[in-house]
Amino acid sequence: VIPAFFPYYWPILISRMFFGFGSALFVTLSVSYITDLYDGDMQRKLLGWRQAVGNLGDVVLLFVASLLITINWQSTYLIFFLLFVPMVLVGMFIPKEFDNFSIRSALVDDEGHVVDKSASQKQTTNWQVLWLAFIFLVVSMLYNVMSIKLASYVVDEGIGSASLATLIFSFLVVATILSGVLFDKVAKVTKRLTVTISEVVIGICFIATALTKNVPLMFALVLIAGFAWGIINPALTARFVDYSPAHSMNLTTSIVIIGINIGCLISPYFFALTASVFGNSSAGFAIIVGGALYFVMVVIELITLKVDKKLTV
Repeated sequence: VIPAFFPYYWPILISRMFFGFGSALFVTLSVSYITDLYDGDMQRKLLGWRQAVGNLGDVVLLFVASLLITINWQSTYLIFFLLFVPMVLVGMFIPKEFDNFSIRSALVDDEGHVVDKSASQKQTTNWQVLWLAFIFLVVSMLYNVMSIKLASYVVDEGIGSASLATLIFSFLVVATILSGVLFDKVAKVTKRLTVTISEVVIGICFIATALTKNVPLMFALVLIAGFAWGIINPALTARFVDYSPAHSMNLTTSIVIIGINIGCLISPYFFALTASVFGNSSAGFAIIVGGALYFVMVVIELITLKVDKKLTV
């Protein structure tokens, strides 16, 4: 909330840096907490709900911020006072004995207290975790093309205004909320092909979106693509358990989140590079490239499934 009271360059820069640190810690622990406490169907269900509720929070907070900005731009930062709500809830309802807890190594002592003798062990990683981080990096980078190019495509092609593009993009977020809630049910049907099918769907929808000027069809395509992304994210997250070394879930999550953040960071530069290489800087071309490269990820995913037989999602 610092920029709301000190709207100057250095306070904003430093406060955003610390906000990034805190966000990274929270996101890491929100994943590892689920994977440490639960397994099987419940774990997949909660990973999906985590994705859904996170996206719902984005929608709600962006709406509140749009109201606050009518006062002045500094007031939008007041929205972060809402962080006191989860702070209080965690303090009141998260049992401390579940700190550094793992369902795979925890024991109950003679007094009935839950203990985890592995909590003090050094965390490690392996090439599979690094590979998963790379996969997350690429799919996040490619998916981000829709957020950076959709508005330009809608306006440049004369399909509609920037406000229409914003409305279309909001459907993308809404769809990820729905798919997060339904993830465990979808995963039970698609099983090992969950990621593969989702990547195919996103690839088709992206390419079709960049080839159509029909607004209702574009709404439908964006909605389907958003739904598929809401499936890919928790599906790949569920692989943390398969790939992470014992007692290293926090480190595994941190490494993967670094991959996701790098993917989002370099996305604009990657698509600027492809525009330069192919001599086509149109927004529609960038979206097509993103969709086409998803099919490359499909091939990589099929190879991964062939090599690693133990993957269930």
